[in-house]
Amino acid sequence: MVSQFLTVAEVAIRDRKTPMSAKEIYDYGRDNGLFSDSMSGRTPWQTIKSKLSVHIRTQGDDSIFVRTSPGRFFVRDLLNLGSDKIYESEPWRPPPSNERVVVFHQRELEQLGRFQGIKLDIEDYYSALFKATACTELDRSVAESDDHHKQILTYILVTRGDDVLCYQRGSYNRTEDMLRGLECVGFGGHVNAQDRDLFARDDAGIMRAAARELNEELKLPSADKSRLAVNEGLKVIGLLNDDSSSVGRRHFAVLLEYQVSTDTYWDRPQRGEKSINKLRWLKRGNDVDLAQFEYWSQLTLRTFASHLIDEGPSFVVVRRRPFLLPHIMCIVGPIGSGKTEAVQLLREQFGYVEINSGRVLATLMNVAPVPETDRVTFQSLAVAFILSADGPYRLAQALADEIRGAKTQRVIIDGIRHVGTYQQLKTLCDIRTNIVYVMTPVDIAFEFYKNRENPDVDFLTFASIRESNVESDVPNLLKLADAVLYNWDDRDKYLSEVRSFLSEVGIREP
Repeated sequence: MVSQFLTVAEVAIRDRKTPMSAKEIYDYGRDNGLFSDSMSGRTPWQTIKSKLSVHIRTQGDDSIFVRTSPGRFFVRDLLNLGSDKIYESEPWRPPPSNERVVVFHQRELEQLGRFQGIKLDIEDYYSALFKATACTELDRSVAESDDHHKQILTYILVTRGDDVLCYQRGSYNRTEDMLRGLECVGFGGHVNAQDRDLFARDDAGIMRAAARELNEELKLPSADKSRLAVNEGLKVIGLLNDDSSSVGRRHFAVLLEYQVSTDTYWDRPQRGEKSINKLRWLKRGNDVDLAQFEYWSQLTLRTFASHLIDEGPSFVVVRRRPFLLPHIMCIVGPIGSGKTEAVQLLREQFGYVEINSGRVLATLMNVAPVPETDRVTFQSLAVAFILSADGPYRLAQALADEIRGAKTQRVIIDGIRHVGTYQQLKTLCDIRTNIVYVMTPVDIAFEFYKNRENPDVDFLTFASIRESNVESDVPNLLKLADAVLYNWDDRDKYLSEVRSFLSEVGIREP
């Protein structure tokens, strides 16, 4: 999850709309109750300054933060170039890549049958996709923006008996920012032109690439280097296709397993690259929290190492004070996450009055709500409304009017999708407001959506609905969440976990 210090910094700067020092940011977060209950340290403003400096240095022009003078920070998209200038300091950037990567055309996958997630019956796919005539090579810089080709990756599960090696993603590579800091079980990377020579044409160089990546990412003992040179202990176990994001749609992973040697080195394995942090073995009975892993690792663990995980719902409370009654609880999350189930429980068993933001917005736009108006049409109208100058304020004002009319200590709002609307609502209401964010793996969310709204929808259509402009700000609400619910595919267990969460924050049935 994003550092709470960076989250508070962004919220503070956007609210004040002026460059701020780290101490001013801390004071704002403290006065507005934005820090989690677990925050500690004698000089948290120094930590804020350090986090901001590292983000600016490592992300360069991709950082949302800038310095406007020594010690003063601002948000890039609020810069007024007539008065606010970026204070120039040399940013750290990954060295430019001149790598040529191996790809195949998207139509090859379409002809075989597109799938979402992990495929175990792979023989036909493997022989067709990775034969010499199906593959070509592109500059990586070109491939990263090419929607017509799939870049081939290796994704290697390193095992020792029943144990699985995992690590935390660091900042010293080109990993998507949203994945940094999450745990991962997949080692590997792109299959490149050097991996695909005359002796590795009909597997696109996959086995050679896997051995190379393991040698680069881990410090291997000589026994394992020798084994990998002849593919001993290394085998293909599946294929992974993920169409849930634009990045995923340009990549295709070959899943492999490497069973390590008996060398005692593996008691305390060591990294070979700076982007590999906190190496550790996942062991049976050690309460592996699946929610802390990036999505591909979740899929892999669920498929190949279910003995290590508790694939059930869970929750995290970030701040408790916002849940003191009276309060307004905003249940938010992507489409298909399970918000509706939680709202129904709170309404029927805990005495909450529900206000549905979608219905309130429909009234403001003078159209019928979903499903009377189809979702795509409604989303298009909602984007135009919320991007208007006073859109967030008008929606927040209408919600606040509904809240005042409810005359209750327990209000629940379902479906807020924009940070601006939530911030306006907090300003307009004189009682505590909190966010509960519901997270669900996208493949499970897809099944929820099909069962609830459209049994005939395909995954790409579902992904396009989740990626629509009106949904784009939903992940940013996670940064402000006072609690997070992790939902899986067992409805009864999920609702039981919702009850446990409510008990944890002191909410009882009336």
